Amino acid sequence: MSHENIMDLLDTLVEDTNDEVTVDDVVANFKERGFGPLILIPALIALLPTGAIPGVPTVCGITLFLVCIQIAGGRSHPWLPARLRNRSISHDKLVKAADKARPYVKKLESLFHPRFTKLTESPAKNVVAFYCGVVALCMIPLEAMPFAAALPAFALCITAIGITNCDGLVMTIGLVLQASTGILLFQVIGML
Repeated sequence: MSHENIMDLLDTLVEDTNDEVTVDDVVANFKERGFGPLILIPALIALLPTGAIPGVPTVCGITLFLVCIQIAGGRSHPWLPARLRNRSISHDKLVKAADKARPYVKKLESLFHPRFTKLTESPAKNVVAFYCGVVALCMIPLEAMPFAAALPAFALCITAIGITNCDGLVMTIGLVLQASTGILLFQVIGML
């Protein structure tokens, strides 16, 4: 697995593209680390107040499960539908976005960096991804109780940050938080 900084990967993407940058270009550049943002985005949607909207935790849980199963199955980078892969932005917009993101990404990289990297590599990452997929499916029944899906969503956000930054310590914290999802699920089932 590549242990380059996120900003280095973004700079490489800027250098290697000319007129337009497609989602496929981004996925190819970030390789297996591209799974992190694909887990982070739906988990954040479920974590934020949007997660209280009926049906949102279910959609997010299914989406997360599908992404996690790709990792567990050993895919080297995320599969996305052609319609999404072919979406593009201009190179100028990418440059502007990279420049705006630079100070924030640098700050995050000082907190999250490659450590305990064995957990971020196969076969450990495949097992972690399967576990994350099961936890994501737990969001569906937890939707019965307002904001209950926020706990697994938060744990998956932490895990996604660990995946993106090849940070096994952060991934471990996310996994410990995910374990509490089972306890919450049994409590919710007992209330129904």
